[in-house]
Amino acid sequence: MSFEAMGRRGFIKITAAAGGTLFLGGLTACGQDSGGSGGGGGQKGYSGDVAITGLASLIHSAPFFIAQSEGYYEEEGLTLEHIQFPGGLDTVRGIESGIGFGTSSTIPVFIAAEKGMDVKIFGNVYTAASVDFIALPDSSVTSIEDIRGKKVAVSTPGSNSSYFADRTLREAGIIPGKDVELISVGSASDSWTAVSQKVVDVAWTASPLSEKIASESGAKVIWRSRDYVTDWSDTCLVATGSFIDENTEALKGWGRALKKAMDLITNDLEKAADAYGKAIKYEPEVALEALKNSQKFFSLDFTDAQLAAVVAAGKEQGQITKEPDMDAIVMRNFLS
Repeated sequence: MSFEAMGRRGFIKITAAAGGTLFLGGLTACGQDSGGSGGGGGQKGYSGDVAITGLASLIHSAPFFIAQSEGYYEEEGLTLEHIQFPGGLDTVRGIESGIGFGTSSTIPVFIAAEKGMDVKIFGNVYTAASVDFIALPDSSVTSIEDIRGKKVAVSTPGSNSSYFADRTLREAGIIPGKDVELISVGSASDSWTAVSQKVVDVAWTASPLSEKIASESGAKVIWRSRDYVTDWSDTCLVATGSFIDENTEALKGWGRALKKAMDLITNDLEKAADAYGKAIKYEPEVALEALKNSQKFFSLDFTDAQLAAVVAAGKEQGQITKEPDMDAIVMRNFLS
């Protein structure tokens, strides 16, 4: 279901826990509290919703949960409700249609900007390709080289899982459609079901689900997209231009809170994992393993190579048709 299908003032809210209750809710009034100044800077507080792609299901969301649970939002005068959206384009539409800011997959922001939407990127979040490929513990597939003649489950054509399956296989000298068959099965959970029922040989997944499946079933991660894609911006901080103008200090405070959370992941992994695991209702050891595997990929900073790789991927998939105006879309020094 797209954001438009639900209407401008309605969207799906999902509880912070993985597998949480699904319900429809109206858009909360987003703005500063009674102590605010009413301008682009100097707000004493901000209360509202923040849109996040794949909130409870993807590792990039760990800093948001940690910042909230450790009181970093409160320290910055922020009262935020995390709102989960199923995909990047839905997230961007939600941001532009009223929420104002959030975190999306990076490619959809460039797609939206090309379509004329008023969206700007003001920080990085997760700097690794997040799609993993996993097999049953007794599978004969133990490396990407073993995939020849096999079947790999992906989500849908044009999805991240499909793109990274195709790209990583080609990087390894394996040609999809010739050496291996890609089968569209849907979500990561559906993908694992397809492997479990031996409909396919390898499933796409993503952390922390990768670690959860491995912990519960003994499954083995065969390869990770980041093993073959070294420059990438998987998710980013995004807001409309008007929201940035009106809430500059709130967004900078959000950036500071997230930086504290990222620093905690770097400097005190066990404490960070404890907060993250409780938020998504994962076993502590699973949350710890997931954060350990992603510990070095959280950053608010961009590199030119990361942005170029994202744009190139969008062009390759026909989602971006012209060179974007980076200076108009990316606010590199906003959080400095």
